[in-house]
Amino acid sequence: HDFEGMKKYSEEACQAPKYAWTKWNTTMTMFDFNKVYMPAMARGWPTKVEALFAGAWTCAMGSSGCDMAYCAYSFCQLPNGKIGRYEECPGWDPVQGMPLPAAAQ
Repeated sequence: HDFEGMKKYSEEACQAPKYAWTKWNTTMTMFDFNKVYMPAMARGWPTKVEALFAGAWTCAMGSSGCDMAYCAYSFCQLPNGKIGRYEECPGWDPVQGMPLPAAAQ
């Protein structure tokens, strides 16, 4: 429950070099986004490049903080290396979300 902390973190994340090629802070348009996003939707999952572009889109829309908070609440990495969601994740709680990783405690 740290809005200002998440806002700061998301602003820093948007400046990461991995997003620079997307031009999210200068020329990215809805057409650009749809050109990348729609093939991922048709396939049912994004490639790494498509996922990075979608992440940059949230920066272009003003903040990636809400998406980051949603993902932290909803998803985990399972012991087998796959991505789990909600009840599949050890310790998930509908009110508290995911438990903090051991490294963050």
